[in-house]
Amino acid sequence: MNYKNNTKFNINVGFAVTHEHIKNAAEQTNLLLSQLPPTLFKSIDYKTTSAVIGAIFCDNIAKQTASIVNPIEKGHPDIIPADGANSSEEILRNYPCGLEIKCTVGNIKKGANLRAGETRIHELTGITWQAHHREVKELLGLIWDFVNDGYTFNYPAITGAFYSSALIEDDWGMISGTTGRNTKVTGMKTSGKEKMGCGWVIIIEDEQYLNKYQQFLKFKAE
Repeated sequence: MNYKNNTKFNINVGFAVTHEHIKNAAEQTNLLLSQLPPTLFKSIDYKTTSAVIGAIFCDNIAKQTASIVNPIEKGHPDIIPADGANSSEEILRNYPCGLEIKCTVGNIKKGANLRAGETRIHELTGITWQAHHREVKELLGLIWDFVNDGYTFNYPAITGAFYSSALIEDDWGMISGTTGRNTKVTGMKTSGKEKMGCGWVIIIEDEQYLNKYQQFLKFKAE
């Protein structure tokens, strides 16, 4: 799988991250996903698949940069500078710098009834990243799909990566799931999506994906 790259992307979040780091991490993540049994993806939901993709991607970023995956499960952000390894749990829950990663498979047409292994880009109606609170200001958002790339089974693969360091509380919607046993969650609003689009890093070299991502995130990948 080939990617269109934004060669201008270069950030420092306590450690340097370039477009090459993002592309390499995506490629290594896709490779590992393609080596797992298809029955795994048929037996877990998309939320869990997103979590698997995010975990593998974070590990691959950490291997390339002066960083580590946050050592605690509920730590924020997901990747922190290597010198934060011995920090207390209290500090790791909200480390002052680093890179937060969130994945989405996107929204599809009502009634499409697609299953694991079926490519979704044809039925895609929107892209929404979610968070547990509205205070996320910096985010690297990944998009994935079950990509048709020649395998007997269409494995999940990262199809795009977008970044913004300018998100504000109003870029996130109202929090739902505040009652009962549901997990609290907020979805990114149009204003936030446009900021993410402006910070595109990589997109799969496929006209379907390029066109839809530019349409939904209101940007032009030059």
